[in-house]
Amino acid sequence: MLPEEINYRAYAELLIDAGIALRPGEKLLIRHEPGGVLLARDCAEVAYERGAALVETQLHDPHILRARIRAQAEKGDALAILPSWLPAWQDAMVKESWGFLALNSHEDMDLMARIDQRALMLHERFVRERIQSFYGAIIDEVIPWCVASVPGPRWAEHVLGRGKSTADLWRTLIPMLLLDRDNPVLEWREKSRNLEERSRLLDSLEFDSLRFEGEGTRLSVGLLPESKWRGAEANNRGNLSNIPTEEIYTTPDRMRCEGFVRITKAVEVRGTIVRGAKFTFKDGVLVDFDAKEGLKALKSFVETYEGARRLGEVALVDEGSAIAQSKLHFGSLLFDENSSCHIALGSGYPFCIEGGNKLDTEEKKIAAGCNVSLIHLDFMIGSPGMSVFGLQGDGRETPVIDRGRFII
Repeated sequence: MLPEEINYRAYAELLIDAGIALRPGEKLLIRHEPGGVLLARDCAEVAYERGAALVETQLHDPHILRARIRAQAEKGDALAILPSWLPAWQDAMVKESWGFLALNSHEDMDLMARIDQRALMLHERFVRERIQSFYGAIIDEVIPWCVASVPGPRWAEHVLGRGKSTADLWRTLIPMLLLDRDNPVLEWREKSRNLEERSRLLDSLEFDSLRFEGEGTRLSVGLLPESKWRGAEANNRGNLSNIPTEEIYTTPDRMRCEGFVRITKAVEVRGTIVRGAKFTFKDGVLVDFDAKEGLKALKSFVETYEGARRLGEVALVDEGSAIAQSKLHFGSLLFDENSSCHIALGSGYPFCIEGGNKLDTEEKKIAAGCNVSLIHLDFMIGSPGMSVFGLQGDGRETPVIDRGRFII
């Protein structure tokens, strides 16, 4: 089976109907890499069938970005040159409430590993500073958005091994995306309800902190009195920002994280694969880190962005999910984060804080205990041997996860 022979129709319907939850008359931007054009076309077709007023596509080719970084790495001023229309684009996206669908193909993992990491991170910071309101609208759930992945030949070999094809990977992904069900959209709605129920249970327990224990990990993550757990649904319109999703997550106290943690899965950090990472936190700050591979990229990432040394998210995932049980490493944050408990460096989610809709400035977010940064990147810390305990303010403990599985 050739890539162009794969039928993405059901997947496109899932992304438009559940991922974006598109409504008639709305506008949609689909951002894709070269390998995602076929799925992007199907998504656009479905969107128009559902009554979209306008669908636009945006091609992101990481090879072109690499060419720029190689040519301009020693010219800091050149890296700051950006299109003059970016602020107008940003304003239109936010004010007109465009939906944003990002399709990642993962065909170019490790593409950026051998270029100047400082220059790459610097350029990305310039971009994010220029369109900070757009990223803020994503974090604050002002606009509907969804992230999904597209199978391709190089990603297939990374996940399944040499000689495996795009079609092989697609067959692997189908049950994880619930596309083998009669009505995938309804199935995801049911999964979403189950995740929300577990979130409400954790809210009712009012934990002051979580303690993670496993091989190479003893980490305490403080929670805010106002921290609220969330499941799959992104906002009150019910769209699913990640497909697939298996996590429940919240915004921790930016000032309280102590101990050491082993990162259990490789993470792509801006085009470089980071493997075997270890973090140490003190008083909420990442004070030491190391990695067997990709240390330069990790170092540049942490040092380039303000707020990158504090946590913005803590998430719990059951190791019994189809993704985790596959024992596969996807090299895709979307799939890997939904196979494992994880933490995120960078910005926190105001909507995971009671009254978060009133936190409309950076100063208010910080005062409320929510981390603020231009970036947000997940790092997987879970494993089949991981245990997680919820602690009350008086020190009482409640087991939450035992050997990778929820027990509440």
